Amino acid sequence: MFFIYSNDNFLIKKQVEKLIQKANINGDYEIFDYSLIDDPISSIIEEINTYSIFSTKKIIVINDCWFVNESKVKLHKSYDVKLVEQILNSENKEVEIIMTVNSDKFSKKLKIAKLTEEKSKILKLDEPTVEQKKQIVIKKLENDHISYQKDALDLFIERLPNDMQVFTNEINKILSLKKELTVDLVNEITTKYNNFDTFEIANCFISNDVNTFLKQWSSYMEMNNDIFSFLALLASNLVTLRNVLLFKEKRMNNSEIASILVVNPYRVSKLLEQNKLNINQINDKIKVLYLLEKNIKGGIYDNKIIPEIELLKMFNF
Repeated sequence: MFFIYSNDNFLIKKQVEKLIQKANINGDYEIFDYSLIDDPISSIIEEINTYSIFSTKKIIVINDCWFVNESKVKLHKSYDVKLVEQILNSENKEVEIIMTVNSDKFSKKLKIAKLTEEKSKILKLDEPTVEQKKQIVIKKLENDHISYQKDALDLFIERLPNDMQVFTNEINKILSLKKELTVDLVNEITTKYNNFDTFEIANCFISNDVNTFLKQWSSYMEMNNDIFSFLALLASNLVTLRNVLLFKEKRMNNSEIASILVVNPYRVSKLLEQNKLNINQINDKIKVLYLLEKNIKGGIYDNKIIPEIELLKMFNF
């Protein structure tokens, strides 16, 4: 039994595919796919406990296994943690179970999470760092004998959303063009991300650009509707900026700072270029974000109107 968790759903899917290919090399398995959000858990248990009519083994993939953390995700109305325990304690040797959840949180306190750890092989899939992404692109470009500009490579990685599916698709697009990777080419192929750029929204708070924020915020919520991801992105940018400023006080250059913080050097230069805040102001904004997230999760605030008002208060008028 495997339990796979990651913030990136693409990485989860690729890992599931690898496990299935490894187990099903001779085609002995039937593959079943379930979700704890969409499917009755009783149906999953029935599938685990019944033999295949084709006398083959089974691989059962169970997605949306949010029971390992404290996130308030609404699961199927039939969900029952005791039934999850039954699945984890299953001894059917003809069935291989793969559980997944699109989150990087795994509780150290929940009883069911501890049982999951005891009964499963846990696979945590970390998203590649900026440098790892850069090396992936370089390797693929060099393998296809495609030249590249260093600035274009940095811009390409900076411009794309933090999604490995998008990252993979855009690399394949570049490889298919068979052209040198230039800044102009990156701007051309990533135009759609310019129209909706989460980093641009985050930068609004650093450059105190309330007009751009107002234009981008409604588009963000319509397309994404995930306030927590946005708050995490904004907090990450502010924490990074604060750390960059602290290292700058120690007279370190941008390359040294980028190496220590494991971020894109292009990002460091952009943060410094746009920043209009001091360290105390940044810390105040980080505290506001923490309280905002806490109040939304606690049901004190809704997830749209109040957050928008609170975010607007963060600008210095």
